[in-house]
Amino acid sequence: MLRRRVRPHDAGMTMLLAGRYSLMSQLGQGGMGTVWLAVDELLHQQVAIKEVRLPADLDEAARAELTERTLREARAAARLRSHPSIVTVHDVVMDSGRPWIVMELIHGRSLGQIVREDGPLPPAQAAWVGRHVLDALNAAHAMGVLHRDVKPANILITRDGRVLLTDFGIATVAGDSALTQTGLLNGSPGYIAPERLRGEVDGPEADLWSLGATLYMVVEGRAAHTGPNSAAVMASVLLHEPAAPQRAGPIAPVLGALLEKDPRQRCTPDQAAAWLQAVAGGEEPKTTRPMARRSAPAGRRLAVVGGVLAIALCVTAGAVIWGMTRPETLGADDEPGRTTPSAKPVTSAPAAKPLFGTGLHSCRVLTAAQVRSLLGSNLREDDRNRGICQYHGVNGSFAAVSVYRVPTLKGARANFAGSRQTFKDFRDEHPDVKFSSSPVIGEESFASVYRTDADSYTANMVFRVSNVSVTLTYAGPRSGTKAVERAAASVAAALEAARPAG
Repeated sequence: MLRRRVRPHDAGMTMLLAGRYSLMSQLGQGGMGTVWLAVDELLHQQVAIKEVRLPADLDEAARAELTERTLREARAAARLRSHPSIVTVHDVVMDSGRPWIVMELIHGRSLGQIVREDGPLPPAQAAWVGRHVLDALNAAHAMGVLHRDVKPANILITRDGRVLLTDFGIATVAGDSALTQTGLLNGSPGYIAPERLRGEVDGPEADLWSLGATLYMVVEGRAAHTGPNSAAVMASVLLHEPAAPQRAGPIAPVLGALLEKDPRQRCTPDQAAAWLQAVAGGEEPKTTRPMARRSAPAGRRLAVVGGVLAIALCVTAGAVIWGMTRPETLGADDEPGRTTPSAKPVTSAPAAKPLFGTGLHSCRVLTAAQVRSLLGSNLREDDRNRGICQYHGVNGSFAAVSVYRVPTLKGARANFAGSRQTFKDFRDEHPDVKFSSSPVIGEESFASVYRTDADSYTANMVFRVSNVSVTLTYAGPRSGTKAVERAAASVAAALEAARPAG
């Protein structure tokens, strides 16, 4: 247990951790905890200790899960302690019911701090840093470890010029059973690869994308993807290309190759290493892949609906992040109103209803007539993009439907809670948003509406039926939530009709 003790040399009060480490002062705070300056009383040396912060609203099972995640982090980092570009983890202890990670104390600054205080780095220097980080990632990947949170704050430059990758806090070790990160955002929104946001099975290529986003910020002095809140940033990652860099010079083609949204088109580690080495040495990389602004396919541009699609995708992306669930696949020939042929109505009691399996599609839960009613006009066009079905009315109105299934009720509840938090975050930026919790659609739901401009409103309805989360968005001249509430009720009925028999 943590104990207070008096240190003779300063007569100040400190905390003794696990009977060995004296916590002296805070070095920094982040979303997952606090980093402390401490003294190892056994070896008489200074160390840094990461205190993992456990959210107060977690139940016992979730707390145990987060503890296991942290222990896994320590195991992953300990396997990499010999690499010169990875911060050494000395120990992990349990105290006061939570884990504390004892690490090498680094005297230096993070890349994020350097850019904030000194400005963007020259391309050659950024490439030199990137080459060291890539070496560290290659070593981790060779041992089956994915970092999953490569960003400027997790790359340190020491006073003696070393480049260190730190905080394998959400690392995945190949062979470990997957852990559901209930209610927690896995990574920093602008640095999470698109495939991870989509909930797809990912690999080392995702860490490369994060490295590309990091180097973009380092040379440009601004993030590749921005937005008013986390959800909007995630939407930008999924739908937009970064603005063409202005300061990157010879490293620009490398950024383009690393930031490919399709992991299959992304450059390999060997290619990236060769190109970064060339730029660091003052040469032009031998690649013809430019970093250029590319237009998103028709129907996918956020600007088309004045940011409405961003809000819809905010919640969709949030559901994938909180539950780490792969979105349902949309078929090219899906039509509103179609349901899975094998679907059977449920006749069992509510408590015994089976969970939904695969086969649900966002474009199959509303009929054409229901879509017209939601839009308040005839359908001009639709876009059956993966994971979210979009409809455009002839009067300029817009609607979007997303249906996400997770394997467990626990995960679905966490996704719903995460979606609600996303909207709360949006309310911080737009205090005019009005919320309502009635009528209740499905097992839990909420609705919101706000004025987009003088003649346009945006309404959202989010609800959960068993292990399925649904988000409906409408933008147009209607000022209330009645239209999305009616559509949500229709979707809930369609889901119940498609639920498999127990």
